[in-house]
Formats: sequence, structure tokens, C-alpha cells
Amino acid sequence: MFVEDYMTSNPHVIAIDASLSEAQQLIHTHHIHHLPVLDDSGRLTGIISDRDVRSAVGFDKSLGAKLLVSEVMTHDPITISAKSTIDEALKVFGMHRFGALPVVRFKELVGILSRSDLLRAFYLVLGLDVPGKRVEIALPNSMADLVHAFKALETNEHALISAVVSRMRRDGSEPSLYLRIAEDYAKKIEKQLTDATMIVLEPEHK
Repeated sequence: MFVEDYMTSNPHVIAIDASLSEAQQLIHTHHIHHLPVLDDSGRLTGIISDRDVRSAVGFDKSLGAKLLVSEVMTHDPITISAKSTIDEALKVFGMHRFGALPVVRFKELVGILSRSDLLRAFYLVLGLDVPGKRVEIALPNSMADLVHAFKALETNEHALISAVVSRMRRDGSEPSLYLRIAEDYAKKIEKQLTDATMIVLEPEHK
């Protein structure tokens, strides 16, 4: 899960000496929320959002032609490498209230990663693009229970879509295993896990 696999490549950009009206037009035309800002040498120097533009212009639309991008943008924005992992990007988003991160490769702008891109990444990793059902298992004995759970599943190699271990159960202190199971196997898998003395939480099929 690398940033370069989920970012928007070759994003729309704007020059540092452009007017807010130009920025607003780009944002509206391309249905985007953020524009990386480049200086005269083509280097990334800032980022401006649709919210920045709206806040600066307010109700006086004439300000769009009078104000420059350089007066409103966030200067020297935090960036992320195209080779960074999605979880590294998630950590940066979690520490800052960013809507998007410029993506660089050898200091050159190559893309932009938005919160929507992060959601899409985890949507695919969790297998939500494939029809399936959730099965949640408590892991009070941690690794021993995890091995036990997968041992119970080994005869159903086509059933598993995704598996994620959470460090804490929603209603307890021990970790839990979230499985996404192909719909045709869901009832069978829940029974196999229960028969194997696993703690299946809130079964979706009875």
C-alpha cells in the first residue's frame, strides 16, 4: 500500500502569481478541492484549497481578481513521498487537519493525496469492493487465538476476502480479528469458528 498507487498523478496546479479568480475557476471546472502552487521555476511552494479561496473572497466577488494566490495559500506545505506507505500518510493526516498532501519524488511534485484517496485505499484493502459479510472474533489469547482461527479456516481457501486484527475490541480490552467472508461461505465459517471454540462476536448469520 504505497502512496503512489492511490494518489492523483499529475494534479492540476496553479502559479504563485495567479489571481484567486483563476484558482476558483480551476477548482470549479475540474471539481477539485486543492491546488498545489508552483513558483516561477516550477517548484512546489504552497497549496491552496477551495475553502481558502472562499474565506478570502467572502461575499465580495471582486476580491477574486484583486488578491493573488500567494497572499492566501499555505506556504511551504508538508509533503509526502510517493514511496511512502498509506499508513505513513494516514499518520500525517491524523496529526494535522489536512484535506490533501502534495506528493513528491526527489522533491518534484508528482501527485496529490486526498482524504478521499485514503478512504479508497482502505476500502480496497478491506475488500469492500467484493460482496461479502463481516465476521468478528475475540482474541483474548492474542496470537494463540489468531493461529487457532486461521487453522479453522484452512479448508475454505476461497472464503476469505480480507482479515484485519484490531488492537482493541469495541466492547472489551483484548484484540479482535475482523474477517470479510465471501457471502456464500459466511454461515459455514461462523459455525466452524464457533465449533472451534472461538468467540464469534455479534454473528450476522444464525
